[in-house]
Amino acid sequence: MSDAQEGPNTAESAAESPEGASPEASEETPKEAASSEPAVTAQPVKKVPKAPPPKKAPRDLPSPEEIAAWVEGADCPKLGELFNVPLAKWDALGMQIKKEELLPQHWQVLTAIAAPDDSVFESLPTVGRLRVAYRDQELSRRRLGALREAWRALRGKQPSLWTVSDLFAAVRRLMDKKVEVDWTDLLTATRDVWAGLTVPHGREQLEILWACLDFIRSKSR
Repeated sequence: MSDAQEGPNTAESAAESPEGASPEASEETPKEAASSEPAVTAQPVKKVPKAPPPKKAPRDLPSPEEIAAWVEGADCPKLGELFNVPLAKWDALGMQIKKEELLPQHWQVLTAIAAPDDSVFESLPTVGRLRVAYRDQELSRRRLGALREAWRALRGKQPSLWTVSDLFAAVRRLMDKKVEVDWTDLLTATRDVWAGLTVPHGREQLEILWACLDFIRSKSR
């Protein structure tokens, strides 16, 4: 009786299992399943090259011909661009100008601690002549204002006695003190002072200034 009952159970268990395989062999472990998949290789991230910084636009500088015409009395609104440089650059230009022996090997010595009152400047004959020559009030205000700032920087030295060395020393002091000055107005007013002199000193200084401006132009970009 016991043998007959065991027969069907054995047959059912044989039917449930695949032929010749055990239950343990038919199952894959998680590790074996993972290892059967192809490994994914991480791709290196490509660096995007940085765009080069934009080039600075070239400065609008006067040509040698425009400088020559300005020395003779023509207007040149962009002349002051030659002086729109950092203080360190101006010092380097000053040393190069001296090396080229375009200027005497000395700078203006200050003989006073402070500039006189502005009324002294206004009473100078040279200033009176320029005010009459300019006629246009706005032009007179601008140019004489720039000349006054340089006069203060030189502690009240009369513009008619200036040399190019004095002018450049005033420019450096104004740069150092960060005094806002239109360099074209200052240069033009100084030119007009020298051009109005009847003594050779005026023409001599204009010739020296011309040579210096041409040299600065050749070193500027």
